[in-house]
Amino acid sequence: MRIVSARLNGFRNLADTDLTFSSRVNLVQGRNGEGKTNLLEALNYFALGRSHRGARNTDLVSFNQDALHVELEVAEDTDALFKCEYGLGRDGGRRFRINGEAVRRRADLVGRLATVFFNPDSIRLVRGAPERRRHFVDQGMAEIDATHLEHLTSFQRALKQKTGLLRDLRQGVVSATNARDDLSAWNREIAHHAAPVCLGRAEYAALLTPSADRAHRDLTDDSHSLTMTYRPRLESVAAHLSPQSTESPEKTPKNPTLERDIYEEIDYITELEIQRGRPLTGPQLDDFEVRLGGADGWDLRTYGSQGETRSAAISLILARSDALYRRRQVRPVLFLDDIFSELDRERTRRLQEMTTRLHQVFIATARPDDIADWRPEGMSAWRVEAGVFTAVEDPSATL
Repeated sequence: MRIVSARLNGFRNLADTDLTFSSRVNLVQGRNGEGKTNLLEALNYFALGRSHRGARNTDLVSFNQDALHVELEVAEDTDALFKCEYGLGRDGGRRFRINGEAVRRRADLVGRLATVFFNPDSIRLVRGAPERRRHFVDQGMAEIDATHLEHLTSFQRALKQKTGLLRDLRQGVVSATNARDDLSAWNREIAHHAAPVCLGRAEYAALLTPSADRAHRDLTDDSHSLTMTYRPRLESVAAHLSPQSTESPEKTPKNPTLERDIYEEIDYITELEIQRGRPLTGPQLDDFEVRLGGADGWDLRTYGSQGETRSAAISLILARSDALYRRRQVRPVLFLDDIFSELDRERTRRLQEMTTRLHQVFIATARPDDIADWRPEGMSAWRVEAGVFTAVEDPSATL
């Protein structure tokens, strides 16, 4: 998959412009704050239906505009072309279209334009909070199975309702007698969606591990194996998953009793949750163990060095692109935003070669040294200053 061209109007500080991209490597250079990351954000927004930086939609609209509009022409791996566009208003309005047809649900967007994003924040995947790893896995699984996002969204909605009810109980807004039936109903709804969410997480972690291990060896020459293992909070889920199912996605069982077992485990602690005023267990507390050296090795979340955790995170993110290809025969567009500043020169070179081998890549950097003496075939380059893009012939020139 590749982005052929883009038309940008009113996005952050970027000047209104039309850009045509290389199918291989696209380099954007500029000092910090000039617009490099804004371009990558604009191109990636459609893939997620939101900003990867967590920005509010209204913050993406240029100061002197009431709305923004972005059009992308995208080529699939079969070379079939389609147009995707989105518009955001300062009044909160939002619209998406594919080939002129309106897209109503975010679930219908995810995976349509397949992308993988690297930046200094994303490579903190390993040592960051469990929420970061859950988000990484859920987003990756949603790209290969749209029902995962549907179940996850429904689970989160039910959990929010249950959390509000428990809070009201603790504050005395409602009585426990009247609320117990409602809590039981929400527990059933949670269990109904938690079962496929948990199975999807286990499946994706198992799918990711072999590719991540290969990428890690190519990036570092480290002979220690890299693994990611799903660690569910619910005991019923942990008991349901055999050791084989956490190692092979094909062995993840689809046990029809799992939903019932989850409900019984959650409902059993209802009184304790009423006392505490919050949910105490569930997929919202899941985590993923990332290890070097297999079962006898070390957990990088706690014991990994800075270099080890960076390399492991990059390898896991690279593996996500391989998972997309294995399941959907799609090679995603890769975005590398100022990531080379986190790596030594040798690993920078290896990552450049690994990412440009099979994918269209967009690279944003403020340092000419990051691409010194590197001239991949078919590279296009721009310099950006105050949101204005200028094509350049010598990308290694001093900024």
